Amino acid sequence: MFVLPRGIIKSIEATCRNYLWESGTEYKRVPLVAWDKICKPKEEGGLGLKDQEVWNKAMVGRLVNWIAEKRDSIWVQWVQCNHIRGRDWFEYSPSTNSSWVWRRICKVKQELAHGFVDGVWVVQPTGYTPSGCYEWLRNVSPPTYWSKVVWNSWALPKHQFMGWLVAHEALNTVDKMLTYGMDVDACCLLCGQANESLAHLFFDCQYSRRVMMSLQQVTGCSFPLAVDLSWWSNRGGTIVQRGVQIALFLGALYSIWFQRKKCRNDTVLMHPRYVALQISDGMRARIRGRGREKLNANDVTWLCHKNLM
Repeated sequence: MFVLPRGIIKSIEATCRNYLWESGTEYKRVPLVAWDKICKPKEEGGLGLKDQEVWNKAMVGRLVNWIAEKRDSIWVQWVQCNHIRGRDWFEYSPSTNSSWVWRRICKVKQELAHGFVDGVWVVQPTGYTPSGCYEWLRNVSPPTYWSKVVWNSWALPKHQFMGWLVAHEALNTVDKMLTYGMDVDACCLLCGQANESLAHLFFDCQYSRRVMMSLQQVTGCSFPLAVDLSWWSNRGGTIVQRGVQIALFLGALYSIWFQRKKCRNDTVLMHPRYVALQISDGMRARIRGRGREKLNANDVTWLCHKNLM
């Protein structure tokens, strides 16, 4: 409920941003995804983090609501006696010699004023809550078609994050580096047969295609050989069966990118079949960790048939 200066809010956001991209407090490069996108809910393409400036306004809005309600508290009584003095709260303007904090509270009041009718917060039927005000204040975006694919609960968090980056086309592939003016070889590091781009790296590169095909052979599952996350929306099978196949696909994306980074450093690549076996072994461990109590008989039979149990 404290009014935070904008500089403090930016410092908090910078610490969070640096930790996200570098797992530390220092990050000198341009972030892969803009912070305003990251602060959107997962179903709208973000990571579900809060925009600290909007959240602070929503928290300070609780003070605005208390004054509007004339709540029985010492602080509200003090404000009424020393500042408002019988005037209408939503018509009141602070004097120039008022404290910075009080002027900020009054500025937030002006931003929230059209959410009040006759001094009553009408945006939410249950009354004012900071979370409801935050949703009202923030810029809402339409849901993304790929959010349920990327945030599939059967996938490991690091694989989910990789899928999220791919969905945003945010990875620093060579074609993107060239647009930044960087002096790099445009050739794909994995196959050396074409220029590297997001689509080529994951789906046209011969090494990546062999990883995908080996994974299909090991598990008997099929995957789209294109950047098409909407492909999974039309897949048949149960929720578990779709979830496991999506998790394998996201694992493949992560492993291909990992091999690409490894190749950039020491030029040693793991054989595609071993990569596929590594992904399937990880999926098998994930399924064992989730436990059989969440699986019905059909799912257990299907998983056994795919050699994943």
